[in-house]
Amino acid sequence: MVARAVLAILFAYLLGSIPFAYLITRRRTGLDIREVGEGNVGGRNVWHVVGPTWGTIVSLLDGIKGMAAVMFARDVLRVSPTAALLAGPAVIAGHGFPVFLRFRGGKGVASTFGVIMAWMPEAALGGLATFGLSQLFLHDFNKSIVVGVVTLLVLPPFLGYPLPMALYALALFLALGLKKWLDAAHERRVWASAGWRDGARPGFYREEETETEESLDPPTAAQHA
Repeated sequence: MVARAVLAILFAYLLGSIPFAYLITRRRTGLDIREVGEGNVGGRNVWHVVGPTWGTIVSLLDGIKGMAAVMFARDVLRVSPTAALLAGPAVIAGHGFPVFLRFRGGKGVASTFGVIMAWMPEAALGGLATFGLSQLFLHDFNKSIVVGVVTLLVLPPFLGYPLPMALYALALFLALGLKKWLDAAHERRVWASAGWRDGARPGFYREEETETEESLDPPTAAQHA
């Protein structure tokens, strides 16, 4: 039982360490996602740097990581409930401190939603729904995330889930706040050097590079006339 618990937690960490945002951005643009946009290894940054389609794909993949880690521990290895619960923080830790990127990873918002989806699917879906509606009307990612998270945390008791599960979800999101604080200095440096802005349109790096290249083209005959 102990060996299976260790395997479950190790698997969760290594699964979380797969940096989909880094890999896809490097493949599509040649850029290091940690040094462009907002400097975060996550779907939101990929949305801005590469485009909305790839940003959505990365968010889904990161969410699947969270679900898969818990389901592998709980349903495949059939470890104890405590070990299965620990697979959640392990996969989020892998995303935030991935061994494959020298421990410089993302926040883990999507992976956290994935973990909670594995335990409390209705609450997670409710949080995602309110996040989507808030984003539709507010056009502010940070505020929309807050609305989604609060909804997710409030719903469990009304859906019949025990209070400890709501506290488990709360602890995971509090850990995300700590990760955001740890990343603040790095993000400020990247923002200053990369010119990222919160209202940037998706793919704005590629568009701005194209505009810069056009501005460097030699003047045409019409421009000389």
